[in-house]
Amino acid sequence: MRKNNKYTGEFKGMLVRKYLSGQHGGLITVAKIYGVRNVSQLKKWVKKYREDPTSLHRENRGRKKLSLKYDKSREELLQEQVDYLKMENAIPKKWVQLIKENN
Repeated sequence: MRKNNKYTGEFKGMLVRKYLSGQHGGLITVAKIYGVRNVSQLKKWVKKYREDPTSLHRENRGRKKLSLKYDKSREELLQEQVDYLKMENAIPKKWVQLIKENN
């Protein structure tokens, strides 16, 4: 069973620049010279590089943050909870007040 290779951003960038410069020929040749087994992976790197050259250095694996809660500080989250509980606590008080006014 073959193990997946993890390539550094510098290595990816170097291969893409070699391919784009045309010194070593096409994608297949560059992939063979530098030991990249999957030519389609090199194609993806070239596409990403053309869109944003710094994108090759970012790690894109793993779960993404699903909500903006993670961008808030602990104090902001606690303050939101306090505000919610105050509102929740005020509802029965209002209800009791309305009952007293109607009687």
